[in-house]
Amino acid sequence: MSVLGVDIGGSHITTALIDLQSRSLVPGTYHRERVNGKGTAAEIISSWSAVMQQSMQGTHKVGIAMPGPFDYAAGISLIQGLDKYDALYGLPVKALLAEALGIQPEDIIMNNDAACFLQGELFNGAAKGQRNVLGLTLGTGFGSAVATEGHAEDASFWCRPFLASRAEDYFSTRWFITRYEALSGMKEENVKNIAALADTSAAAAAVFREFSANLLMFLQTITPQPSMIVLGGNISHAHALFLKSLQLEGTQIVLSELGEKAALLGAASYWG
Repeated sequence: MSVLGVDIGGSHITTALIDLQSRSLVPGTYHRERVNGKGTAAEIISSWSAVMQQSMQGTHKVGIAMPGPFDYAAGISLIQGLDKYDALYGLPVKALLAEALGIQPEDIIMNNDAACFLQGELFNGAAKGQRNVLGLTLGTGFGSAVATEGHAEDASFWCRPFLASRAEDYFSTRWFITRYEALSGMKEENVKNIAALADTSAAAAAVFREFSANLLMFLQTITPQPSMIVLGGNISHAHALFLKSLQLEGTQIVLSELGEKAALLGAASYWG
């Protein structure tokens, strides 16, 4: 059975047909396009459905990884004031997409994007065969999901109180840029650039040491402790600068095996 996997971000959409038996992407069906997240509702739905149709190849089952806040069961967007998809607030997104694709709303399963990331790693990635796992996506935001008995659900750790504010303020790209500027007086636009400076810049190296210490402190507060933690997102690409410092007794901390494909596989696997 093949299912259309869809990963929707704030500025892009990625789609691919997923073969649930082989647990892999069907060759030639992968598509990724930019989307104007500040467009009208009609423009956004049209953009999404056009890319999805490029990958569908006749399938009628769709799994979508979608950022929150969102009423996933009803298919209604609750995103507001986040600089993306404001035009969809309160609208029946699942029904609108089904109409655009010529399928029924019940042919679409929507889930939280962080949960889909972890479900993908459980389905055929770093966490395959594991039961109790934590997944973290470290990037423009701080995504989190927990899996008990192999089923992933959104953990919403981003809003947990931590140090002077909340977790997302310490485990996202924004923190790296702000902290590096505070220590060096220089501004870099992304974590990749700061990581490239770590060998020659004391400030850049200090930022990663502080990030690692903060993340370890946060992980130690999680109960019960998972048997495995899977790290994904753009910040995880700089793992050489912080992963060795993350040591939790009884917990294996690993990197995503699937990368950007994880959410596609996870979203589709809910049909399995």
